[in-house]
Amino acid sequence: MFFRCWEVPLMTFRQLILSNIKGNFQKYSSYFLSSTFTVFIFYLFSAFIFHPSVEGQNIHEIITILIISCEIVIVFFTVFFVLYSNSAFMKSRKKEFGLLKLIGLENKQIAKLVFFEFTIISIGAITVGILFGVLFSKLFFMGINAILQPEIPLAFIVPLKAIMTTIIVFFALFEFITLIGLKEIRNSEIIELIKASKKPKQPPKYSLVLVILGVLLLIGGYALAAVSNLVILFFSMIPILVLVILGTYLLFGQLSTAVLYRLRDSSSLYWKKTNMTTISMLVFKIKDNARILSIATILSAVVTSSMGLLIWFNHFSGVAIRGPQDLIILQKGLDEKENDSYDEVSTLAKEHEVEIKHYDKTVVLPSTVTLRDEKVSPMWIMSESDYNKRAKQMKHVEPLNINDGKAVSISPFDPSEGKNYHPPKYEEKEMKIAIAGGMDTIEIQSSIYEVTFIRGQDGGNAFLLVADDKIFEKWAGVFPRQEQLVLHDYYFGDLTNASNLLTDLMNQKKDATISIYDGFTNYLDIKMGNNLLLFIGLFISMLFFLASGSLIFFKLMTEIDEDRQAFAIMRKLGMTDGEVRRSVSVQMGILFFLPVVVGTVHTFFAFNSARVALGAPTVFNTGIIAIGFYLVFQFVYFFITRAIYMRKILQK
Repeated sequence: MFFRCWEVPLMTFRQLILSNIKGNFQKYSSYFLSSTFTVFIFYLFSAFIFHPSVEGQNIHEIITILIISCEIVIVFFTVFFVLYSNSAFMKSRKKEFGLLKLIGLENKQIAKLVFFEFTIISIGAITVGILFGVLFSKLFFMGINAILQPEIPLAFIVPLKAIMTTIIVFFALFEFITLIGLKEIRNSEIIELIKASKKPKQPPKYSLVLVILGVLLLIGGYALAAVSNLVILFFSMIPILVLVILGTYLLFGQLSTAVLYRLRDSSSLYWKKTNMTTISMLVFKIKDNARILSIATILSAVVTSSMGLLIWFNHFSGVAIRGPQDLIILQKGLDEKENDSYDEVSTLAKEHEVEIKHYDKTVVLPSTVTLRDEKVSPMWIMSESDYNKRAKQMKHVEPLNINDGKAVSISPFDPSEGKNYHPPKYEEKEMKIAIAGGMDTIEIQSSIYEVTFIRGQDGGNAFLLVADDKIFEKWAGVFPRQEQLVLHDYYFGDLTNASNLLTDLMNQKKDATISIYDGFTNYLDIKMGNNLLLFIGLFISMLFFLASGSLIFFKLMTEIDEDRQAFAIMRKLGMTDGEVRRSVSVQMGILFFLPVVVGTVHTFFAFNSARVALGAPTVFNTGIIAIGFYLVFQFVYFFITRAIYMRKILQK
């Protein structure tokens, strides 16, 4: 893409390009920072994908697919981000382009000038992004090693494929989008360009019908989210997103204008101090920036809700997915002493540096229970004292207080599962038990849901009957000793080397007549995946956060000349610098934090859906942490932008 050059020395044209970049650096700075950070993240993910150790190891394909999916998200984000930035820059510089045409430049020469400006900025962003990626890739690989714990740790390396992929992808994206933006210059006329900045803005209007529609769309989206369980949410997710996104756009484009006009009509408020200036300018700013504020709102909601849910799941997996016990060895027969393997497990634990925090030995009686659908399920019978002793080691299990001659039936499901999905449990007032060839009947004091054994394996799927100690002793006395079961419960500390301990134990006991259940294998796999999601999600969230702030920053910087002229007139009319600062701070505060407030409302309804669909009552607690961090970063971004903007506004 080369154009015929203007009849001046080539060095002068180069100087013009560099002068324009320097003169517009304030506007370019946020674009450059966000583009650099995007390249930085893309390179880190590419460095992982193309790392030689990843290709040579059995690292789960899902992890690679996840990283590639994140890179695709980054590419789509870059397309949108650069398109918007390009468009904003072109509109803000129309007067400048008109003056260049006035002194003799043709449209194609101005297009060439702009093309080279953006090319230099793009090359700079790619170069700096890759350099920072290389510098921080060692820390990135250290984080990946800590999460995945691969057989061969990922060493620091600079994959050439990662560098080339990053350069090709982003240079092609930046150049292609820049060329698309140049069509506006090629078709413009001098008078149109010069007058573009002088065209008076028409007072924003709003439609009462659209205001009501926007409110109804948001209410509809919130209501649908509030009543959706897991099944309904699967089908209602897209409708909820559509309703909320459209409602958010109308909120900023219509409802905000209506509210500001109502404030303007309030004489006691409108004529107080600088409120007239602030409200009048906000009417135009919010209306003009409705699309930007809507996007910033959705981005903030995506960041806070996703991070809040990931933090919750990380905590939940440690409580609910990890087994109540870390290891159970099930021995059949009270006289099989050779299978009492505490010494063997203890020896292996020392070898693998796994701490055994607690050990329990419990006798249970195997039986069956007939449920409401006439289905016969396995059931274990345990004494009240043994149950309460085991309950002390399980944080989520409450001890039982059973009346004499009674028992409590326990279905092997989490209480939240019982509340939401109503799995089977024993519902009769009495239960008949087959004991030593005869039948006995016991009164059921209550029937509850509780996970007290490792689930997903034969033993953990058994129902449990906790009987009064005297009743249990009577039954155990007549129950054949060779049919009784002995549970050896192990509770570990750090699980880093527990998988190796389990492998060795299984090898030693492969010929033994015992059953071994572990409660940490699935937990470790899920924890690894969740930690990886948190790790990657942190980078994506930072990218979205920068995008949200940068979109507002761009708009402020592109309108700064217009605002400076407006405040210069106000200062001539008697407005003090302090009043200017107050008015600017209020306007910027609303532009920066109104999307966060609305996004937080969206997030709370998303958390409520998660609470209902996933049985996650504590999701609000972790969500507040994510929202708190987002607000802290938003305040930092706000104060930095405010300082830059204020210095420009108050410039003499």
